[in-house]
Amino acid sequence: MNPPERPEQSRYVESLMRASLYQSPPDIERAVETRRQRQQILTKPDAPELWAVIDEAALLRIQREDVLKEQAEHLIEMAEGDNSVTLQVLPFASGMHAGLQGPFVILDFVPGVSPVVYLETDMDGLYLEEPEELDRYTRLFDHVRASARYPEASLQILKNLI
Repeated sequence: MNPPERPEQSRYVESLMRASLYQSPPDIERAVETRRQRQQILTKPDAPELWAVIDEAALLRIQREDVLKEQAEHLIEMAEGDNSVTLQVLPFASGMHAGLQGPFVILDFVPGVSPVVYLETDMDGLYLEEPEELDRYTRLFDHVRASARYPEASLQILKNLI
């Protein structure tokens, strides 16, 4: 039995969840729906700013051409859209870089409230709030951004994948 058709970019998330050993279809569905809802926030008029750096390895691990094409098109659309999304690709040519320890997110929601670092770990997440931890991850992000291609060149990398 074939899985149900998914909106664009959801097949990437589903593939990611299956590779991450999510066991049951309901767990996969829940993860896909959660990510879809999070993405919708970026299309609202008062959308938060998102600055993402994606390792080229993450893109090239997508083995199905149709899924890679959909994901690349979605990323291009988000980066070129009328929203606050900045996207950079960190190519293999950059060599060893500060982000090799794994993905992280710096969440900075409200002025006057300290940001939080979020580390996605298996099915759970870890939140870091100590000033030293925030400082460490802020510096890591600065180094990763400096190693990545500029946004315009990153868009070209994505377009070349299609």
